[in-house]
Amino acid sequence: MTVESVKSPLEEGPDAPEDDALSGARRENETLYAVIKTVSSSLDLDQVLGGIVDIATDATGCHACFIYFLDGERLVLRAASPRYSGLVGEIELGVNEGLAGWVARTKTPEFIPEDAMADPRMKYVPELDEERFQSIVAVPILAKSGDVIGVAVLHTAAPRVFDDEVLNFLVHTASLVAGAIENAQLYEETRRRVQALTTLTQLSQALAAVTLREDLYDAVTRGARELLGADACQIYRLDAEADELALVGADPSDAPAPSPRPGGTALVLDLMRRSNGRSRGGRRRVAQALWPDVDEDALLVAPLVAGDEQLGILCCHTHARQFADEDAELLSAVANQTAVGLKKAELIERLTAENIVKDMFDALAAGSVDAAEAKASEARCDLARPHVFLHVERAPRTSQDAPAWLELAARLESQLRRLYPRALFDSRHDRMRAVAPLPTAEAGTVERLRAACEPLVAEQGLVVGLSDVDRGAASARRRMREAADAARIGRSLVTDGGAVSYEQLGAYRYLVHLELDDAPRDRYRQSVEELIEYDKRRGARLVETLEQFLADRGSVTASARALYVHPNTIRQRLERIERVSGLDLGAEDLLSLELALKLVRLHRVRAERD
Repeated sequence: MTVESVKSPLEEGPDAPEDDALSGARRENETLYAVIKTVSSSLDLDQVLGGIVDIATDATGCHACFIYFLDGERLVLRAASPRYSGLVGEIELGVNEGLAGWVARTKTPEFIPEDAMADPRMKYVPELDEERFQSIVAVPILAKSGDVIGVAVLHTAAPRVFDDEVLNFLVHTASLVAGAIENAQLYEETRRRVQALTTLTQLSQALAAVTLREDLYDAVTRGARELLGADACQIYRLDAEADELALVGADPSDAPAPSPRPGGTALVLDLMRRSNGRSRGGRRRVAQALWPDVDEDALLVAPLVAGDEQLGILCCHTHARQFADEDAELLSAVANQTAVGLKKAELIERLTAENIVKDMFDALAAGSVDAAEAKASEARCDLARPHVFLHVERAPRTSQDAPAWLELAARLESQLRRLYPRALFDSRHDRMRAVAPLPTAEAGTVERLRAACEPLVAEQGLVVGLSDVDRGAASARRRMREAADAARIGRSLVTDGGAVSYEQLGAYRYLVHLELDDAPRDRYRQSVEELIEYDKRRGARLVETLEQFLADRGSVTASARALYVHPNTIRQRLERIERVSGLDLGAEDLLSLELALKLVRLHRVRAERD
C-alpha cells in the first residue's frame, strides 16, 4: 500500500507557493505563540503539560502526543492525549528501551517518517496501540544545563506521515516546555521547602513547649512522620549500661519494630560512636543493619547527638516513595531539635527529682516519718529495704588548688552512682548527703561499701562518714546523724581524706556531741594540747603515736605494726611524749588520758573548720 502524506494544520494553505509559505509561517508562529502563552500562564505543571499536549495534537493533527519525564534510569509517562491520559504514571520505559529511550540517551531528535514499528529502536507497548503507528517524531527535553529531563513524542497512524516541519515544531516546543518544567519544578521545590520549613518551625515550637520525655517522644515521631510524609517514625534511646538501643516512641504506635541482622545493633552503636551515622553512607549502613529486608532508599536514620553525647537514633520509613537528600536534611534538623529537647526534659526531670530528694532528706532529718516516706515513694526509694546513709565533707588538709566544692561533689556523685546506681544524693554548698540501697544487711556490707568509697574520697581530699545499716524511715534521723558524726570525727582521723564508718569510731561516738567547755580542764587535757602544739611546731607524730598506743592497751609491738614503724621508734616517741607533757605513762589513768586526747582532737578540727 502506498503511504499518502496527509497535510497537517501546519501544512495547509493556498496553492500559490509564496502565499503557502507565508500562511504556513504565520500559522507556525501562531502555534508557537500559543505554546509560549500556555507555558507562561501557570506554574501548575500538570496544567501546562495538558495545554501543550492539546496544542501539539491540534497543530500537527497527530494520533497521540506523549511527554515522558526522566526519573533516574526510567522514562515515566507524565502527560498524554485525552484518549491515553489514563495511562499517565502507569507507562515506563528504561533509557535503553524504545525510541524515547534512544533520544534520552543520545540527546538527539529523531524522526521516523514511515513504517515506524519496523525500526529496531522501537519497543511495542500494547496499551498505546503502537501497531497503528506509521510515523513518529521524538525530541529530547533539555534543561539549561544540557541534561535530559524528558522526551516529547508524537505518533500518527497510517496513512498519515510526518514531515520535517513537524520535527522542527516539536523541537521548538520542547525547548519551551523545558523552561516551563524547570520553572514549575523550581516553584514546586520552593513551595515544598517553604511548607517544610513552616512545618519544621511549628514542630520546633511544639518540642520547645514539651517538658516530659514521653510527651516529647510522641510529638517528635508524629511531627517527623507528617513532615516527611512517612508511613512510620520511631525513636530509639541508647541504654549506655546495657549497650543497646531501646524503642521509646513510635507513630503509629503499632508500627513494626526492626528485625536487625545478627550483629546489626552492635554495628549501629559503632557507627553512632564514630559519627558515621551523620553521612549518607553511614545512614544507609545503619538502615541496612536495622532493617535488612527493606529498600534502603525507603529508610531514613538520623543520630540524636547532644554535644559529644550519643542519645539514640530517629528513623522514618515509607512504602510509597523513596526519600531524597532533602528529606535527610529535614530529619537531621528534627533530630537536632529532639536531642536538645531531650536534654532539656532530662534536666527538668533531674531538677524535679533533686527537689524531691532534698525534701525527703529534710523530712528524714526533721523526723517527719510520713512526709519522708511520701517523698521517698516519689523518688522511687524503698526505705523498707536495707540502706546506709552517707555524709561527705572536705578534709581539713585539702589543697588550696583543689576544685570547687560543687565540682568535687558532682564528680564523687558520678563515681558513687557506678557503685550504687539507685543511690540518691542531696548536695549542699559545703556538704553532701546520700542514701545507698544495699543488696543485703548481712555483716560486712557497710565495710565493703566503706572500702569502695575510700580510694574515691581520699583521692579528692574528701571525708565520707557512713551510718550503720538501717530499715524504715522511723530511725532514719538517727542514722543520718551517725553518718554526719562519722564524717566529723573522720576529719580528725583522716585529715587528708578517707572513709569512716560509724562502727569504727569507738570511744569517739560518746564524745562527738560533748562541748569542750563542758569537759574538765585537767592536766590530761592540758598535756594533750601541749603535745598537739609540739607536733605542729616540729612536724612530729606524738599525738598519733599516743592515741595508737592507748588504743592498743599499751602494746608497743601492736602500735609499731599499726603505724608501720620499728618498736624502738615507738619507745623513743613515748619517752619524748613524757618529756614534753610531763606525764608518766606507766602510772597515769590511761582511760581518762585517751578520752581527753579524743575530745581535744575533735574540737581542734571543729575550730579549724569554723
